[in-house]
Amino acid sequence: MLMLKSHFEVDEQGHLIIGGCDSVELAERFGTPLYVVDEQRVRENYRRFYRAFARRWRDVMVCYAYKANSNLAICKILQSEGAGAEVSSLCELNIARRVGVPGERTVFNGNNKSSAELELAIAEDVLVNVDSLQELHTVDRIASRLGRRARIGFRVNPDISAPTHPYIATGLRESKFGLDVASGQALEAYRMASGMETVEVVGIHCHIGSQILDPAPFEEEAERLMALVAQLKAELDVDIRFLDMGGGLGIPYKPGDVELHPEQLASRVVPIIEREVDEHGLVPPTLAFEPGRYIVGDAGVLLARVGYCKERQGMPGWVAVDAGMNALIRPALYGAYHHIEVANKMTAEPEQVVNVAGPLCESGDFLGKERRLPRVEPGDLLAIFDVGAYGLAMSNQHTAQPRPAMVLVNSGRAEVVRLRETCEDLTRLDRIPGWLT
Repeated sequence: MLMLKSHFEVDEQGHLIIGGCDSVELAERFGTPLYVVDEQRVRENYRRFYRAFARRWRDVMVCYAYKANSNLAICKILQSEGAGAEVSSLCELNIARRVGVPGERTVFNGNNKSSAELELAIAEDVLVNVDSLQELHTVDRIASRLGRRARIGFRVNPDISAPTHPYIATGLRESKFGLDVASGQALEAYRMASGMETVEVVGIHCHIGSQILDPAPFEEEAERLMALVAQLKAELDVDIRFLDMGGGLGIPYKPGDVELHPEQLASRVVPIIEREVDEHGLVPPTLAFEPGRYIVGDAGVLLARVGYCKERQGMPGWVAVDAGMNALIRPALYGAYHHIEVANKMTAEPEQVVNVAGPLCESGDFLGKERRLPRVEPGDLLAIFDVGAYGLAMSNQHTAQPRPAMVLVNSGRAEVVRLRETCEDLTRLDRIPGWLT
């Protein structure tokens, strides 16, 4: 089944067009495997998300989740749109600084932040979402040593089940993330922090999981967060000025997936926050979100060249391409579905059922199983869709395969924004000890 979103086109030759560029020409010019990201789609997705909430709430901050795709060009595009940054490592924080995102528009998350990460975050006035009581004491010590007052929130765990893969469900009570709300642990953390001179308690944070296409869990998240915000005001006289609901809004990956539009999400979540603010006389907070997948996911395509085709009697044949679980690990890791088309035969009718495999020495090295495609031949070009998030970001060098290049396209222009790795890159950091030479 042909599944093309509105930002793709097909030309008279039957070639897939991405950002005004012929995918076949891109593959010939830059080689394969090749990540291609449409700049205008990234901008459109950001604007759609931001406007959905800004129309309903006076103070909204969208902090792009760098873990989805931390390429400098992608982060710079979003900085130019006014996005903040959600980071979870020292290098991500440095990327945010490099592209010009100020500390006050950056939030730092993670359950095991190092002293070096916390030191830089506090020095840059980044909002640190503290994940444990031990981390709170570390923040206290570092802020005291720096002579700074750290801006903090707490990541809380509201025990919400989200309909997603278990590996990316993060709001359950047994999750490694956050302070437990039900037991009173989160309330105690705020009580402890409110008595510290070295910290300024400004926020609350929650992230219940990724790739969620049902608004109900987000509504439940808003209800439970606002109940805690009201309790903090009533019992501790703590005003929460930064309400961070995390990310998690999914995208349609396969035919039949029903999209959850940001407008739908905002229309369900914002009224809950308004009601609780009015009912309890709370300070209207900045409403923050941390989308990653929604912003960049469907803006990216992976182009892969067919090498060999293998028939199997009575079962799907195999199509081998030059991109595998090294370039895109999500199908092997999560069983994730990514739609696949033959980029140079977009108008051809499907006539065979095949499995699409990579070149690695693993039976789990596949990009798709039992896909209906036109007759595939060596030299054809496959397009794997919706890879802008967690594609290149999770790539690896299994069997010494260099990671792919990435190009940015915009209205017919194309430029490399990440160079293709070479064999020399794979061993550049290796050293042979003296006793072996």
